[in-house]
Amino acid sequence: MKGSHYAVYLRAREHWNTRFNDIHVPLSYLHGRQLLLAHPAADADVVIPAILLHDVGWKSIAEEDQLRGYGPTVEDESLARLHEVEGARIADEILAAVDYDGRQRALIVAIIDGHDTRKESLSEEDALVKDADKIWRYTPVGVDYHHQQFAIPVASHVAWLGRQIERWFFTERARQMARIALAEVEQALAEVGHV
Repeated sequence: MKGSHYAVYLRAREHWNTRFNDIHVPLSYLHGRQLLLAHPAADADVVIPAILLHDVGWKSIAEEDQLRGYGPTVEDESLARLHEVEGARIADEILAAVDYDGRQRALIVAIIDGHDTRKESLSEEDALVKDADKIWRYTPVGVDYHHQQFAIPVASHVAWLGRQIERWFFTERARQMARIALAEVEQALAEVGHV
């Protein structure tokens, strides 16, 4: 990891110990790196810190309230928005503390402030962050976490995820990655007779 990204990581990880972000964010980071390989013109110095910081705002929301703010059936959209607003504030503070480039800092904060609720993409970098954030839902750990958290039978959840691919992702590479990950989950579940 690049030194300036590592400085962000050291401060961001203090905010990850909620909502399974200590697993989600590192997986999103790995997915973001793969997406950057397919999109070499994108600014990695915007994408990587934005991924590391995108969900720090959940730490500002009580854990007993968090499940109402995300998932297949969002009960309280204001919570999703609050985590973005708080996340943008915290990210700005962290980026200032590590003396991150001012132009890139503004772009990162803008991406975080809307990474879930804003349906369109502000830039190629924003699209990659949004895609990296969602790909983890298709991994074995993401499928297991979400189907259990929302008490959805795993077969139903996997089928639902498959229907979201075209709707959710901005880049073809992300759609490919999601399909591959979901196919691996489906194969594993079929081999153990679970679906």
